[in-house]
This record gives sequence, C-alpha cells and structure tokens, in this order.
Amino acid sequence: MKQIKVLSVCGSGTVSSAMVGERIVELLEEHDYEVTIEEVSPGMVKGAVANGDIDLIAFTSPIDAADAPGIPQINSVGVLTGMDEETFLEAALKALKEQGK
Repeated sequence: MKQIKVLSVCGSGTVSSAMVGERIVELLEEHDYEVTIEEVSPGMVKGAVANGDIDLIAFTSPIDAADAPGIPQINSVGVLTGMDEETFLEAALKALKEQGK
C-alpha cells in the first residue's frame, strides 16, 4: 500500500472533517492507499501544511488556495453528502498519480 496524508478541512475542523476523513480512508484503501487524515478548520490550513507532508487537501468549507501552494485541493462536499463521491475519488486519484503516488 502507498502511504499518503490527507488534510480534511471543514468549518470547525471537527465533525464534518472527521466524517469526510473516514470515508476518504475507505475510498482510497480500495485503490491501495494507506491514508492518514488530519482534521482542521480553514484557518488552520497554512500551519498544517507547513511541515510539507500533506499530499492532498479535501475541503467542505472554502479555503485560501494561497495557504497551501502546490498541494492538490479537492472539494469533498460530495463525500460528505454521499451523493457525488465518484467525482472526488476521480480527482483525488488523478492528483495522487500526478504526484507519483
């Protein structure tokens, strides 16, 4: 399995981000990824990416793209609602492949 770290971002960095994170783990495990999730609020993104180990950002609340330059940022509202997980999954797999992961 390929190990990756995903930053899950929601309004408060707790409930929604945890729900989305759990589902992302399930979705990506089916594609041979071992996923670690870090849950944050939008205001915590810049600090969370400072150490450089985030491979992907999944967000349900708007974030400032400038806070995480070079890291793929994918809207994950469809994962939260369960109504459009495939769009998120396709974008995540494409972004990870482009990173060589």
